[in-house]
Amino acid sequence: MASIRVGFFEDFKGADTLLLDVDQAGLKALIAWLRTATSSGRGIAISHCPGALVQSGLRVNLSRASTDRGLVRTAGTEFVWQRSEEGWAEVVDKLAAMDIDAGDQYLEGPSGNVQVVASIGEYGDSWWRRHGG
Repeated sequence: MASIRVGFFEDFKGADTLLLDVDQAGLKALIAWLRTATSSGRGIAISHCPGALVQSGLRVNLSRASTDRGLVRTAGTEFVWQRSEEGWAEVVDKLAAMDIDAGDQYLEGPSGNVQVVASIGEYGDSWWRRHGG
């Protein structure tokens, strides 16, 4: 079963951070979903990604736009992740490069005010129970 955990953490890895924590199956599922979900200009919530467990109260809407912005905080725990077609292709390429046992990739865009970190094999159930909310 795919595991995709999504959480927001203030001052994590040096900045306010949206963390996408995946296992191998979750990585493949996230890549496939992003390719479909970001192919149009319509927005979609990351909570619609199959297998995603999104931190309580967190809302992240993804969209494709002509302006490549990155992840922008719109309210306390509400965000818009807006990338251009090329920007989403870069995100997918970086995720695809994570076919490893453990590591991370930084996925934010050029002008986002929150960093996006995708991680595989670095955080487990006990870490999420302590920090995930």
